[in-house]
Amino acid sequence: MMKPLGISALALTLLSACGAPVETGTSRDAAYSPPEESGLIAVRPFPGPRDVCQVVGENDTTRDFLDDSATLIACPANELGAIEDRVNDGAVMVARANDWWLLSVPDS
Repeated sequence: MMKPLGISALALTLLSACGAPVETGTSRDAAYSPPEESGLIAVRPFPGPRDVCQVVGENDTTRDFLDDSATLIACPANELGAIEDRVNDGAVMVARANDWWLLSVPDS
């Protein structure tokens, strides 16, 4: 009997379908462009100062995804562990901006 896909497995499946690498053991030092090269305005790391995901500010790239009841963040597409952690915490993947995934994190 097969188990249904969990949220994190589903997110990784969606990432792979969209062309994101799915190999395990991706190094935190893997190269990705700065958020600004993908049209994003990085405000601060999320959820903490040493994390790779970034809270992003409003501009033409993000305007349609901003919500007063959520924080919009961006994570490098190759940082599958960080994306999985955010999805497990309740974030919803809303769009991709080049090397970065946009995720909406509901405010508590």
